[in-house]
Amino acid sequence: MDESRKKITKYLFLVLKIAVSSGLIYLLFTKVGLSVIVSNISKINPMYFVLAMILYLLQLFISTNRWSLLIGQRLSFKRLYSLYLIGSFFGIFLPGLVGGDTVKAYYLNKMLKSKYEENQDAPTLVTSIASVFMDRYLGLIAMFIMVIAVLPVSLGYLKDTPFMWIMPLFMLSFAVLSFVFVRFRLGERFGFLANFYTYFTFYITKKTIIIKTIVLSFFTQLSGIIAVYILAVGLAVNVSFLSVLIFLPIIILVSFIPISIAGIGLREGAFVFFFGIIGVPPDASLTLSILWFLSTCCASLLGFVEYIRIKEK
Repeated sequence: MDESRKKITKYLFLVLKIAVSSGLIYLLFTKVGLSVIVSNISKINPMYFVLAMILYLLQLFISTNRWSLLIGQRLSFKRLYSLYLIGSFFGIFLPGLVGGDTVKAYYLNKMLKSKYEENQDAPTLVTSIASVFMDRYLGLIAMFIMVIAVLPVSLGYLKDTPFMWIMPLFMLSFAVLSFVFVRFRLGERFGFLANFYTYFTFYITKKTIIIKTIVLSFFTQLSGIIAVYILAVGLAVNVSFLSVLIFLPIIILVSFIPISIAGIGLREGAFVFFFGIIGVPPDASLTLSILWFLSTCCASLLGFVEYIRIKEK
């Protein structure tokens, strides 16, 4: 009965997220006009779109380097990059059903089990889930550091918006929750979480690894920022690189709010809102957001190819 209730709750949340994403997209397209968006997209030079795709694959490449540090070089980089591509594909094309991080952890666990089959006590599941969590967690920390670094400049853009106060409060909440999670080791009495904390504590003390992962995270975020700026140039949208540097990390954080499918609708609305602050027309901002999303979708199709290849094995 409990299992059935959990499934029903899960699907209700999925339906709710679909409704939120659909509603937001409908409102934005009604305001701007679908024909205008299609016309804007048709005007971009395909070279800029291809460059954005390449930069997304570069993001995944850098992220794989970061992930390999957290796994401890137990698998070849090629196999880990393959898993990152697969996770990207599932995260974009099957959001809410099978998360990309879940898929990565699942296949990593299978690969580690295969490698350590002579050692049945090897904590492969803990390593898999904890490494995926740490990969996301450290990437988020790097994003917060970027937001803080440009805060003196960004306040000039955000001073008349509620985000002037929301962002500092959000980051403070994240810091407090992280401290409570690590300091009080919540749920440690459960076997799996006890092992998870062991993994977490081990890597937290490895300052060299933490610094390397955060530096790699900066380059990951920078690749995305450059991709959006290149698409803006291709669309002849009058935005500076600094404005993209300020707004994009905040837009990504907004899209993380778990009330929509893969941030669809929230991301597009955030693009319209933030770039509207510097006078970018809604149709141009919405087109820029859609093109960025489409470039990641097209690049992520490589993950489907990798998924088929692995399934055949």
